[in-house]
Amino acid sequence: MAREPKAGKSETLTIRLDPKTRFILEYLSRLKGQTITTVVERAIVAAASQEYVPDPKHPDPDGWQYFWDVSDGVRALRMAERSEFFPTYEEEKRLQFCREHWPFFWSSKERNSFLNYYVDVLWPNIDTFVQIHEDQKANDYFAAGKAMRTALTNAKLRAPDWPIKDQKEDKSKIRSGGEFSRDLDDDIPF
Repeated sequence: MAREPKAGKSETLTIRLDPKTRFILEYLSRLKGQTITTVVERAIVAAASQEYVPDPKHPDPDGWQYFWDVSDGVRALRMAERSEFFPTYEEEKRLQFCREHWPFFWSSKERNSFLNYYVDVLWPNIDTFVQIHEDQKANDYFAAGKAMRTALTNAKLRAPDWPIKDQKEDKSKIRSGGEFSRDLDDDIPF
């Protein structure tokens, strides 16, 4: 016998309504044959679907669907990137930290695609990692990245290389005079 899937977690919202608004809500609920919760949820989705935020990277604006993600961290970072949501100092600080440590959050430096499996492991402790960075950056600028690598490894994930190696320096050798010299073998395609 197959088990029925459990319903997802839900949140409780307490609101104050005047008697007239409460009556209207009950009226809609009975008229549509829906619970009051369903009426409220659908009204919220309908209202949100009419609101858009200008996207600085694309000509089309973004709706709530762009900002929604099952990952708390992804949602928080997407919202913190946009001034229209009036991010707090703490939200901006987390965003800046994540940008500096981008291999732990995005698939590339351009930050087009999140690495949800990393974000899901790291986000619950993001304030701890930010604090490690703040406390130790003068002595070990890479300490927070090392702590995040440990957290990912403990979660049985392959952590990104940290600190990031400059690809140009990897392919070049530095002469004693400070100039870069190229290894001619780098140009041979075979």
